[in-house]
Amino acid sequence: SYIMMTKDDMKIALQQGVCNVTFTKVNGDERVMKCTLKEDLLPAKPLVTEDAETKTKKPNPDVLAVYDVKAAGWRSFRWDSLKDFELE
Repeated sequence: SYIMMTKDDMKIALQQGVCNVTFTKVNGDERVMKCTLKEDLLPAKPLVTEDAETKTKKPNPDVLAVYDVKAAGWRSFRWDSLKDFELE
């Protein structure tokens, strides 16, 4: 059960493969997202110039950015909106 998992456990699971994350979107809709943080499933990182790097947003500890395998894009969810988390 995901309830027994810590945030770190979930991040490790995402780094090891694809997971199904169920969460409530800001508009109240429930969404199941097939996502990963596994390096070889992620798109190549674009080369970032130094100038752009200084303008990056500060990481928000309440939100996790993941790669949505189905949508083929980066998405994020709020930890406090998480309903379910399962390994695929």
